[in-house]
Amino acid sequence: MWPKLTDEALVLDDETTTFADLLLLGIATGLVEEAMDSTRRGLWALEQADSDLPRERLLEEAVAFRRARRLEAGQDLRAWLATRLLTMDEWEAHLRRSLAGRQLPTSAVPAGTPEIGLDCHAFVVDLACGGWWRRLADLAARLWAAAKLVGNDLDVADGDMSEETGRIMAMFEPLVALGELWCTEGLRRIRMRERALEEVARRCATPEAVAARILEHAIAWTELRFDELDLPTREAANEAVLCAQDDGISAEDLAARAALPLLQRCSRHDSLPVAAAALLDGALPDQPVGPVALDGHWAVLWLHERRRPSLEDDGMRAAASAELLGEALDRAGQGLVRGADAL
Repeated sequence: MWPKLTDEALVLDDETTTFADLLLLGIATGLVEEAMDSTRRGLWALEQADSDLPRERLLEEAVAFRRARRLEAGQDLRAWLATRLLTMDEWEAHLRRSLAGRQLPTSAVPAGTPEIGLDCHAFVVDLACGGWWRRLADLAARLWAAAKLVGNDLDVADGDMSEETGRIMAMFEPLVALGELWCTEGLRRIRMRERALEEVARRCATPEAVAARILEHAIAWTELRFDELDLPTREAANEAVLCAQDDGISAEDLAARAALPLLQRCSRHDSLPVAAAALLDGALPDQPVGPVALDGHWAVLWLHERRRPSLEDDGMRAAASAELLGEALDRAGQGLVRGADAL
């Protein structure tokens, strides 16, 4: 079964990270338990299903999987699976678990309960097909980059790792062969780098840095609240605009006459289609603008509010500091992280 824990997973400058290192990182940070719960949830959902999942939904799941990994041709998919020593049946079983698990209500099955069994083979397949190794590699690269940025500036207490080491070695038998010393040193490195990441995040969250970044995004992060009426043709949309402008008919009445829903939207400027954002840039409050082609429809829009990004907004501050942190880590690791894309 792929991968062997001693195989190289990625290279961080002159540091080689194995799959065992990634597994230890996942255990230490809770990502492995999250992955286990995902597999348990999928298995439990399939057991509870009264009938098989709709074939069309499985096809949609397969298409989304392949597009996300740029596996457009059938031979590309087969090569991807062969590299990971997986069969088509194992891949399709992963798709069924993934789809069934997502369809469950959040409260339908408690996470991590012992009565929900974990099929180890299914779990290993889900690690490969569910993007978990890539998530772990990305986290390893972020932690490494943070340690590189902080250097020797961080004073980290050399705490006792024996209890955590013992727990991990007892729970995950494949790691036993690597030895207690390997596990202890790996855990110490992970905790040190977590502290480094916290320090870099703190530096990227200063009021001055955050305020400057929010100012840079004054337009892109502006939140727009507007109504949208989607009509089937451009002619119908043009007529709706004229009725609103010349006859003063409200958006609600136009929607009622057309027997169509009036959609209430609230979106950031940079998340809108360019054409819609441009129209709303010049719109007057509560006045119709359009039509604009959106998702196969012709839309008429009514702007109600522009909310500029503010330093007082917790969400804006978090977005600004997260962007600054991501850029700092990317710069630190640029050209020095190799192999993560293959996972």
